[in-house]
Amino acid sequence: MNNRIELIENYLSGNLPPEESIRFEKELSTDAELNTLFNMYRTIENDMANAEKYKDQEQALKHTLQNLNNKYFKAEAPVVQMHKKNDFVRMAMAAAAGLVLILAAYFAFFQSSNNPVQLADKYVKEELTHLSLTMDGVQDSLQMGMAAYNDKDYQKALQIFDGLYKNHPEDNYVLKYKGLAYLLTKNYDKALSSFDELAAKKHLFSNDGLFLKALTLLQRNQDGDKDAAKQILEQVVNEKTEGNAKAEDWLKNWK
Repeated sequence: MNNRIELIENYLSGNLPPEESIRFEKELSTDAELNTLFNMYRTIENDMANAEKYKDQEQALKHTLQNLNNKYFKAEAPVVQMHKKNDFVRMAMAAAAGLVLILAAYFAFFQSSNNPVQLADKYVKEELTHLSLTMDGVQDSLQMGMAAYNDKDYQKALQIFDGLYKNHPEDNYVLKYKGLAYLLTKNYDKALSSFDELAAKKHLFSNDGLFLKALTLLQRNQDGDKDAAKQILEQVVNEKTEGNAKAEDWLKNWK
């Protein structure tokens, strides 16, 4: 399993060559065990990122783990320490069978939060940091932009997406990817502009422009952004545009 974990780490960090990334993605779609391992790794990794961001929650989690350790394990048993994120992920996955109780408490702790800003942050990290390179019929230049995006070279990706969109303003995928690159570089105003333009393309069969606009507002999190995002998510649900299931889920427990 360690080899697979290392492969997942290299894939998510953009260290795999393009041909190996494509091969890995194909294996993900056919190997249920690898897919489960991949989703577990990504969930733990993203939650650990949230732990770094929300220090009070991290301290509370450490306290919870200490109590569980004292109650269910020998007194001298060491508590899991969270020094390096990848070390924790490897330890958690390698020892999953023996740490079911602790991991259950871990997931319950983090996933109990209904803060929409945290939910948006989690969604971005889990769903928007990677673009599939296996799309059929995609032109080479767009593939290059997507590869740069996956390598976290967002400036290069933006240069490619901008050039493509100037020549092909009808290409909604390029517009969406440009907005996502702006979002991940925290250029929220330009991301909002891109998603507004995408949402205005009413002829599209599937259009997540409104949902992505709400997501961007939650990421920016300035005064009034949260309320504006809520109104947009309600519109997404009412109009049943793309992202309505996630929007409805967030709105049910909005705090």
